[in-house]
Amino acid sequence: MFSYVFMKILENRANRYDRGIDVASGGHASKIRKFIVAHYVRNGIAMLDIGCGTGTLAVEAALAGATVAGIDISRGMLAIARQKVARRSLEGRVALYEAGVVEIDTLFKTGDFDLVTSTLVMSELYPAERRWALKQVHALLKPGGILVIAAEVLPKNTLKRFLYRLVRAPLSILTYLIAQTGTKPVAGLDAALTGADFDILERRFSFLDSFTVVVARKGRNRTAAAQDFKALTPAGDISRLKTIWDFGGRWFPCPVEPGLRIIGKPNRDSPVLVTGNFHLTVRRVEKSLAGLSCYLLVAPTGGINVWCGSVGGEMTAHSVISAVTTSGIAGMVAHRRIILPQLCAPGVDVTSVHAQTGWHVVFGPVYSEDIPAFLETGNRHAPNAAARFSLPFRLEMLFSMNFLVWLAAALAFLVFNSTTALYFSAVFWGSALLLYAAYPLIPGRSGWIKSLLMAVVVSAVIFLGRAHVSHCAGWIVVTVFVNLWLGFDLRGIVSGDTSEAVLLLNKLHIGSFGKLHKASSKESLSVRLDYDRCTVCGLCVRLCPANALSEKDRRITLEQPKCMKCGACVKQCPVDALRFE
Repeated sequence: MFSYVFMKILENRANRYDRGIDVASGGHASKIRKFIVAHYVRNGIAMLDIGCGTGTLAVEAALAGATVAGIDISRGMLAIARQKVARRSLEGRVALYEAGVVEIDTLFKTGDFDLVTSTLVMSELYPAERRWALKQVHALLKPGGILVIAAEVLPKNTLKRFLYRLVRAPLSILTYLIAQTGTKPVAGLDAALTGADFDILERRFSFLDSFTVVVARKGRNRTAAAQDFKALTPAGDISRLKTIWDFGGRWFPCPVEPGLRIIGKPNRDSPVLVTGNFHLTVRRVEKSLAGLSCYLLVAPTGGINVWCGSVGGEMTAHSVISAVTTSGIAGMVAHRRIILPQLCAPGVDVTSVHAQTGWHVVFGPVYSEDIPAFLETGNRHAPNAAARFSLPFRLEMLFSMNFLVWLAAALAFLVFNSTTALYFSAVFWGSALLLYAAYPLIPGRSGWIKSLLMAVVVSAVIFLGRAHVSHCAGWIVVTVFVNLWLGFDLRGIVSGDTSEAVLLLNKLHIGSFGKLHKASSKESLSVRLDYDRCTVCGLCVRLCPANALSEKDRRITLEQPKCMKCGACVKQCPVDALRFE
């Protein structure tokens, strides 16, 4: 899995979102909001803000006299939005809903709104989601209703396009570091609007023509166009560049196109499986399914793997609902049963999935190679399979989590001379290999303790290989720093345990560390089992990736030291017998 710290960054990004989007848009996000309010918000209108985020536009529109409904899939951002609404005493004018864009038809009625806005959201949607959203927006607008879309686009002018890409690269990196979000250009927006029966009234461009505001009116065509469902084959996911990135840049997302994959020659009774749209995950699942006939739904999870996506808020019920709704899978099979990976249990509310789609959720195995055997058993229940932090896994994480760090440091040392860079590389990879490979054998439970012991060993080797202590003092200091870095989140990476940094901050009662950590996060809590509520259904036992829960003599036992605090048992308990406290 990804670093545990990375999960924390994802969980706590809501309070950094506004700043990140302002950086990504070059400061134009706030200007776009003001333009929409000044030109299209009138007193008494009904407005829907799709992807309302932290509620800035919704509040400004309500203050201008509109009655606003805002939707967003981020619970954290909606919490901030509700605070803004409460501060302005606008509870009667702003209603906020936790919902994805493909769910709006279940929340509102045909012809409910005079104005629908979407600011920097279309770039976050994949083509199938975008087509679905425009179709639903058309239905929700009153006759003559207005749709305003603010989006990033590629400049048509060659020089402007070059300058745009030159400026965008550092902005994208900075935005991701601040808020783990970003924008990307939307292609074919005009064609999509026309195809959804919208008449384009106005286009405005800014910032090298890379940001546009498109104003469109609902057309008069009463016949809705049929949804265009497309499927990919496993060959459509192959990318050599992304494969390299999978193993060398694991700190950052590596997405593939979400949607339906056809595996083999499935029929109406074939199983339907779901995974996240992390490139490496999809490729491995497809490889494991070779020789079978089934359907694979790739849910939009931001290019992040299943476990980190579920804990960090990327793989949720909204992701699964989007995959089911926009894929057209309902018309391809006679059953209504989908198989989700066991490790997405911390983030997916299966009750919501069933309520919104009518599909029944079954949790499958942890590892894709176990899927064929799982299907052969009738897939009635998820197997009791814990996450395995084996030597091959640890070596894979060794390279994928440290390559970029090593590369940046090695290039810096290369400024001095090639020999210095070579020595640094030997210290870095030698320490890393010993730490990751021998992790279970090194004394101590703390990753930092293990790394300091390794620093002593490597320093001793350096000292013995030098004639004088003055010749090796600098390299011993480098060794200590390298090993401290390697131990920073070692437990989170190779054992699924809470990272050392998070534990230290909790012990010091530090509320936050920059923007990476909140002390109120669940690492400072414990899972508690209410035996009076527990019906001993055993679901928590089957879903626990740490085998911290067990069942004996019709009683569930929880072993706290083993618990990873992933929240799978808490999320999926049907009687709320498990909770964090």
